[in-house]
Amino acid sequence: MSYILTFHSHDRHLGSGNTGWPVKIVNPEIEDIFKKSGKEAAAKQLLDNLKEDYTSSTPIAEVEARPWFGRCVWEADNDVCDDQCVTMAWEDDPLYTDESGRAELKNRGAKTAQFHMVAFTEKICERRGRIYGTKGEIEYDSSTIKVHTFSTERTEVHEPHQAKGGHGGGDEGLVRQFLMAVNAVDNEAMPAATAQREFLGCDLEEAFRSHAIVFAAEDARTDRKVVDWKSWWSEKVEGQLHKR
Repeated sequence: MSYILTFHSHDRHLGSGNTGWPVKIVNPEIEDIFKKSGKEAAAKQLLDNLKEDYTSSTPIAEVEARPWFGRCVWEADNDVCDDQCVTMAWEDDPLYTDESGRAELKNRGAKTAQFHMVAFTEKICERRGRIYGTKGEIEYDSSTIKVHTFSTERTEVHEPHQAKGGHGGGDEGLVRQFLMAVNAVDNEAMPAATAQREFLGCDLEEAFRSHAIVFAAEDARTDRKVVDWKSWWSEKVEGQLHKR
């Protein structure tokens, strides 16, 4: 049995009365057991589920039909990435010449972003990061945003409303904003493209590209290579569309 999974599901969550995620992932009936029979009965059921494993004699159909939480992640064939670093680099956008004849960047200058995802951390399902700019920097986690301005050497601290629910309220927030966008289009208050930008902060193409870059990063990891975005997009996306 995985000690980490047992600790997080039993000691940290069920022990404090939480029967939601991640406890309900192990057994969706835990909440009902907890309410009807109490914490001890729910704990016993949870631990029984966390001990379940299959053997070499278990039929393949049975193995593939359900998850096995008692299987040791270090000795199993689980190849899910649990620690990944992704470095993404953008070149300068093409230069353009304005009416005065001065050449300027059209949208953005070159930049580099580094993303680190790690499974084993105190901050489960929380994000933290730092953005470096030419005029200052922004540091954030799941509760606080700090904005430091170089010219004044002042740091402003913001503590936004803490919503409840999955991903710091992000799950419900995305659904809410999506429904607001649908409602605006349905009532003919604005076209779909405007509603996407107004309520979701991005359009459909940007959402699609943000998903695509995750697959590109996975190809870089599994193939152990640097992925050129334009070449990857041409082959994996545009190339597949042309085949259809």
